[in-house]
Amino acid sequence: MTPNEVIAKVKNLPAVSQAALKLVTLLDQPAVSNEDVVTVLKYDDVLTAKLLRACNSPYFGFDEQVSSVEQAVMILGHQQILHMVLSLAFGGAMSTRLPGYAIEAKELWFHSLSTAVAAEHLARSGLPMEVEPPVAFTAGLLHDIGKLALHQVLDTGTQTAIRDCIIQQRLPRNVAEREILGTDHCEVGARLLETWRLPVEIVEAVAHHHSPVGTPQPKLSAVIHVSNCLVHLIGSTLGWECYAVIADAGANEALGITPEKLECLMISVHDSAQQVEHFMKLA
Repeated sequence: MTPNEVIAKVKNLPAVSQAALKLVTLLDQPAVSNEDVVTVLKYDDVLTAKLLRACNSPYFGFDEQVSSVEQAVMILGHQQILHMVLSLAFGGAMSTRLPGYAIEAKELWFHSLSTAVAAEHLARSGLPMEVEPPVAFTAGLLHDIGKLALHQVLDTGTQTAIRDCIIQQRLPRNVAEREILGTDHCEVGARLLETWRLPVEIVEAVAHHHSPVGTPQPKLSAVIHVSNCLVHLIGSTLGWECYAVIADAGANEALGITPEKLECLMISVHDSAQQVEHFMKLA
């Protein structure tokens, strides 16, 4: 089965705001003005209304009411707006229960947000490559998006076969999926993002987040791989993932991450729980 065949079989792919997708592409560019961001958001009335409601929530505690997109962008800045827009755009779909993966409601959403926050921390920590924090956050948030599609083709037989591969052959989850299905959630997710015309850098990160590219120069997939493993280390596992996550030691080496630095990152991500909980409430 190919990624295209999986997507063709899916009956209810998440409806994603085109404004949110455009904003991701826009913030991947070197020079973006507040006016550019406002123009994109104004194309989606529903998203704009949700954004303003979120801006006026107790979490921010502004003295005056935020009454326009222009005001929200000026006060919060591009990066915070991107966080909120992506949370609003994907939170509903990624909060659903995925029986094919033994993932309960909101588990995937919590894991994805935690990975996004970890990736952003890592991007700011000083790496031997240039990674924009908003791009790292976006890739981390969407790294498991393929599971939303792939779980719909996982019947009882294939679920059992994949689990047997994981347990008996000690295979990572994505390798077991390819063994049984011919594809995995990484490839399916990357293909889905391609259809949404997201930046190539983010597509690469999703496609290879379990097989990170570290040489000759590390790519974003290495950042997302380390972030994903880091989040598993602090306790955010998904269904059978706790038995099937294998860290690539080469990714840490390629990014110059020492055990001491990894420990500091774990503490930083753990301390960001309030931020993750806020993003979850937006959905």
